[in-house]
Amino acid sequence: MKKYLGSAAISALLAAPAFAGNLQEPVVEPIIAAPVQVQPISDWTGFYVGGQLGYGEASGADEDVSGGLGGLHAGYLYDLGQWVIGGELDYDWADMSDTFGGVEVKVDEIARLKLIGGYDLGNGLLYATAGAFNANLNASVGSLETNVDDNGWLAGIGYKHKFTENWVGGVEALYHKASDFDDSGEDLKIKTLTARISYKF
Repeated sequence: MKKYLGSAAISALLAAPAFAGNLQEPVVEPIIAAPVQVQPISDWTGFYVGGQLGYGEASGADEDVSGGLGGLHAGYLYDLGQWVIGGELDYDWADMSDTFGGVEVKVDEIARLKLIGGYDLGNGLLYATAGAFNANLNASVGSLETNVDDNGWLAGIGYKHKFTENWVGGVEALYHKASDFDDSGEDLKIKTLTARISYKF
């Protein structure tokens, strides 16, 4: 009996390699990963032009005037990565006016040259601005009219947001001051708040 079991065991061992050789390795299907969508990197570098519309208040010699304003702007931004720098020219036609003792006083034009420095938020840009401005002041009584203008400094903050890579909207708040306006001994102070739309090339 032992001899029979031993022979059977030897036969099984000899047959095992042949049996194992008939086994087929399982076919492993390749795993295809879904493509990862990479968000495009927003770049603020480039020239832009646009328009603005808003509201302003001006004060001087204990008199205040207010009203609407609107105009055009053009500028250039350079994207450094996390920070953005640039410059801008803008011009507003204004109707900040009131009447004092029969004399209509109006701030009717403001031109600006600004430097811009901001923090890149991707599709958003939070920035500060500073520069110089020229304002025109008109005073009229009936058919008599006089115009004076002078220069000053400005500072402000703003926010731009990209709706597309070309169209940009935003808001901007500015403070202007011209000391001793036109040698009058009085300071002219102007505050403006505008909504802006720009096309980036």
